[in-house]
Amino acid sequence: MTKNQTNLEDYSITPVPANKRKSTFNISITSCAWIISLSTIFTGGALVAGMNFRDAVLAAVFGMLTLAIIGFFQGWMGAKYGVSTTMLTRQVFGRYGANLFGVLLALTMGIGWFGWQIAFFGMTIAEMFPDLWFAQPKLAMVWGGILMMLTAFIGYRGLAALSMIAVPLVSILSIWGLTAAVNHLGSWNSLFTAESTGESISLFTGITIVVGNAAAGAIVFADVTRYGKTPTKGGFGSSIGYFLGGVFCVIAGAAMTLAAQVPSIGSTPNIPAAMSQIGLGFFAFLILVFAQWTTNDNNLYTGSLGLRNVVNMPKTVIVAVLGILGLAIALIGIQDYFVPFLNALGTYVPPIAGVMIADHWIVKPKILRKSYQFGTGTTYAKWNIAAIAATVLAGWISSQIIWGITAINAIVIGFALYIVLAFILNKLNISFEIGEKSEEANGF
Repeated sequence: MTKNQTNLEDYSITPVPANKRKSTFNISITSCAWIISLSTIFTGGALVAGMNFRDAVLAAVFGMLTLAIIGFFQGWMGAKYGVSTTMLTRQVFGRYGANLFGVLLALTMGIGWFGWQIAFFGMTIAEMFPDLWFAQPKLAMVWGGILMMLTAFIGYRGLAALSMIAVPLVSILSIWGLTAAVNHLGSWNSLFTAESTGESISLFTGITIVVGNAAAGAIVFADVTRYGKTPTKGGFGSSIGYFLGGVFCVIAGAAMTLAAQVPSIGSTPNIPAAMSQIGLGFFAFLILVFAQWTTNDNNLYTGSLGLRNVVNMPKTVIVAVLGILGLAIALIGIQDYFVPFLNALGTYVPPIAGVMIADHWIVKPKILRKSYQFGTGTTYAKWNIAAIAATVLAGWISSQIIWGITAINAIVIGFALYIVLAFILNKLNISFEIGEKSEEANGF
């Protein structure tokens, strides 16, 4: 494989070499760009529809802190072994079981949410440039989608480079929006005493909203931290970036929405209208669109890494296929019909983190007396029925529980359920890791 081919392949199914690892700052900035997005700013707007600014800030801090803690464990594993989340699942769910996770990521993030974000991008551009030819919604979807695909083509290097530009800009927008909101109301005290106009939301519900917005990103931290120099630096760097970026965006969205008091579109806060109302100009809209770019190329990037674990073809081809399918969904205009399906699939993503954490720290070393290995010659189980059963059951059980934070419930239940199943089956001398599959030189 040539150097250019290796760069484009981005170590998608092999460990990242030590000499290619990045600084903690680089990891932190890249993970920060994952969370700074329109959806996170909209989350802040959704909070103040039913709570005051103080409680919205607390919800942002506690919600993002929860995700940072979960992400630390996921990121720690990625940096230790230098492999993506989907590669880690080979050890957890078995070689073929990991394929299910790869397909799940490809469907949800690589096609579904990528297509939804492209459609939203087209509508945003059309509102910014209502009379210009390149801003026609479908045309904007095409060139916007191509830009996002190009970044994902390049891989981590492309994401990191874009993040170095996007993170400072969105930080400026957040500070700018917060300042404009205060000026619009007249004082900081006015912001903290402003009343919400919707039905009351409890602090606990607010934390649930924040966690629900960004849980999937924390679970796939290894896709970024595999470039970390040490496990602690990788896990800590990604968690700090994710936490700060999320809190910044949620607070800015909350402040702008509360200050502007513009009507929502259905249940969605009208952030563009709020920005206009408090006096933010064209440059602010440009940054907002840029933030969307940094999020959606990550959707495609993670989806392609997931599917690369399943099919033996170049990552660039997978990026193109997933990107074109997502773009087609947006152009046809059926992206909204996929949201219930994507949300249903998303129910089974959080417990994967709980099972992965349990497998690495408890089941493998304490119960099975094994350790993780990757690379040519590594032997994986074909299936881990206990891990798969724990994930499915945890997803279903958490969807039936009406209290707590669904994503966190799923993670905790998955963690505990897998340990219990593994312990009982092991004591009964029932093997729950079925078959063996050796990794070949090409990663398969």
